[in-house]
Amino acid sequence: MKDRRGGTASTAARTAAAAVDALRRLRRGVRWARRESVRAGRRLRAKLGTSRLRLVYHEGYRLPPNEIADPRRAERIITYLDHEGWLDARSVIAPRRLGMVPLLRVHTRDYLESMDELATLVRVSGAVATTPEAGRQLLEAQRWATAGTVLATALALRAPQRGPVVNLGGGFHHAHRDRGGGFCLLNDVAIAVEEARAKGFSGRVLVIDLDLHHGDGTRSVFADDDRVFTFSIHADAWDTSPAAASLDVALGPAVGDTTFLRALGDSLPEAFARARPDLVIYVAGVDVAAGDRLGGWRLGADAIAQRDERVLALCRGLPTVMVMAGGYGPEAWRYTARTLAKLSGGDGGPIPSEAETSLAHFRRLRARLDPSALVESSTGDPFTITEADVYGELFGKQVEARLLGFYSLYRLELAIEHYGLADHLRARGYPSFDASLHGNAPTGPTVIIHADASHREVLLELCMKEMVVAAPTPGGADEAPLRLASIEWMLLQDPRAVPSPDRPLLPGQKHPGLGCLRLLVGMLVMACERLGLDGLTFVPSQYHVAAQGRSLATFLDPADEGFWVYLEELARGRSVAEITLAIASGLLEDPRTGAPIRWRPARMVIPVSERLRTIMGSTAYARAVEGAARAQDRAPDRSNEVHPAPGDPIPTSPATLEA
Repeated sequence: MKDRRGGTASTAARTAAAAVDALRRLRRGVRWARRESVRAGRRLRAKLGTSRLRLVYHEGYRLPPNEIADPRRAERIITYLDHEGWLDARSVIAPRRLGMVPLLRVHTRDYLESMDELATLVRVSGAVATTPEAGRQLLEAQRWATAGTVLATALALRAPQRGPVVNLGGGFHHAHRDRGGGFCLLNDVAIAVEEARAKGFSGRVLVIDLDLHHGDGTRSVFADDDRVFTFSIHADAWDTSPAAASLDVALGPAVGDTTFLRALGDSLPEAFARARPDLVIYVAGVDVAAGDRLGGWRLGADAIAQRDERVLALCRGLPTVMVMAGGYGPEAWRYTARTLAKLSGGDGGPIPSEAETSLAHFRRLRARLDPSALVESSTGDPFTITEADVYGELFGKQVEARLLGFYSLYRLELAIEHYGLADHLRARGYPSFDASLHGNAPTGPTVIIHADASHREVLLELCMKEMVVAAPTPGGADEAPLRLASIEWMLLQDPRAVPSPDRPLLPGQKHPGLGCLRLLVGMLVMACERLGLDGLTFVPSQYHVAAQGRSLATFLDPADEGFWVYLEELARGRSVAEITLAIASGLLEDPRTGAPIRWRPARMVIPVSERLRTIMGSTAYARAVEGAARAQDRAPDRSNEVHPAPGDPIPTSPATLEA
C-alpha cells in the first residue's frame, strides 16, 4: 500500500529502523563514555593509594597446558582488574625465587629429592604433569607461588592496617611433610608460617580453609602445634587423626548456598574465638562453585562473594593473607576477581561468565536485527503469525515447514548469517554450505546444513519441537507446566577434519565436532526468548554431551542432578573424553558397589524464563539435589577395594581404542 508521499510501507519501515539503529549506537557511545569515566576515576584512586590492592604475582606461576586447571587464571584476574581501573603499576608485587632452606623447614629431604623424579610428579598431579617438561614446569610454578605466599605473609605482618595481601597462587593444602597429593607438591601455607617464625614472628595463626577439599596436608603439618589453628569446611574428611588445634566441618556432596552459608555462620566465629589469631591465612578455593570441573558442590557466585566478605570482615585489623587454592576450568578466575574488585571499592556485582557474555552478545545482535529485512512477501511483518499460518491446513493448503512452528527456511538463513554461524562455517572451509528445512520427520521439522549443493557431506542436523513438561516441585508447591523447545536430535560434525590422539572420536561420533555448539545454543536461546518459551531442553545420550552443556544446562529432576554430582566426583581429575570412553566400555566402577557406572540419559534444561530460573535456583531444588547426592553415598561400602585414584589413567580395552 502506497503512503501519501508515494513511498511504500516497507521503505518507511526501513527508514524507521535506520533511525532506531542510529539511536542505539548513540546510546552505546554514551554508555561507553560513562564506563570509561568511571574506570579513569578508579585508576586515579589506585595511583593515589586510596584504594590500592596489594597483589603478589610472578609470571612463573603459570602451569603447564592441561585440561583441568586454567594456566592463565591469575593473569585473567589481573587483566580484569586492570581493565576496570582497580590497579596501577604498584598494585602487583613480584616475589623473589625461594631457596631450599624455607622448603626444608617443612618438608623432609627425601621427599624434596623425590620431586626430581617424574613418577612423583605424576602421582601427585595426575593429568597436569605427564611429561618431564610439564613436571618441571609444575614444580617451578608451585615453587614460585610458594615464594608468593611467603612474601604476602611478610607484607601482611608489616602493614596489617592496609588490609589483606592476596597471593594470586598458592593454597597447596594437600602437601604433607613427607609427601604430596591432590595437585599439591609444596605446602606454601606451612612454609610461609615457618618462614615468618624464622624472621621473628611468635604469634598465633589461624588457617581458614574453605576450599571444597579438606586441607589435610596443612592440618597434618601442624597437628602437634597448638599455636596454629586449622579450620576447614569441606565435602569429605581426608584426615581424621588427632590434631592439637583444629575445627573440621564435613558437609558431604552437592552442597548449595543455604547449607554452606549456614555452616559458615555457625562455625567461623567459633574458629576465631578458639584461635585468637595474630595472623590469618585464608585459603579461598573456588572449586565450591557450581559447574567447577573438579567440584561437586553447587554454590552460586553470590554465595561465594558472601563467604569471602564474611571471612574478610572478621579479619579486619589483623594481618591477613589470601591465597587462591582450588578452582578448575576457564571460569574460576571470576569469583576471586569479584572479591578483589569489592575490596578495591567496587559494588561487588557478579562478573558474567563466558556463556552469559555470549548470550548478551546474541541479544544485542537480535536487537539490531531489522524486521523489514525479513519480509518474505507483501503480506506484512514476517514476525506476525497470520490466519493462513493457523488455518491453512483446515482449507487443504500445504503448510510450509517451520521450526518450532515459526521459523521458515528464509528466517533460518537470515539468522544463520546474522548470528555468525555462516562466518564460522566459511572459516572451517565450507564457503558454499547449503541449508534446507524438512517438515516430514516424525519427531518434528529438521534443519540440515550440507557442505555444498551436492548434499554428500552433512555438517549440521537439528530436529526440534515444542513440548510441555511438568515443572519440578521439590518444595511441594504446585507449578504450572513448562513450555520448552526440545532438541530431539542434533548432529554437529566436520566431515573433512581428522581425529587426533588428544581429540579422539567419542561414542556416537563418525567425525570430529564442528566447533560451534556454543554458537548454536545461543541462537536457540534467542529463539526461546522470542517465542516466550520457558527454556531449551535436551536429553544427552552420552556423558560428554552432558559435560559440554553444563555451562548453561542443569538436570530438570533433582535426582538426576544428584547423580551427576556423584558421577563428577568419581570422574575427578580425568578428561571428558577419558570418562566418556570408560563409561561406554564399562570400565568406570562405583567404588562403593564395585559395579560399572552406567550412563543415565535424563532431561536437562537451559532456563530462559524468569519462572524457570527461579525454580532451578530455589533453595528447595538445591536441598533436593543435596539429598539425592547423599543417597548415592549410602550404597554398600566396598571402599577397601583397590580402584584408580583421582587422576590415574583408567584401564583401556582394545575395543575402546578402536572406538
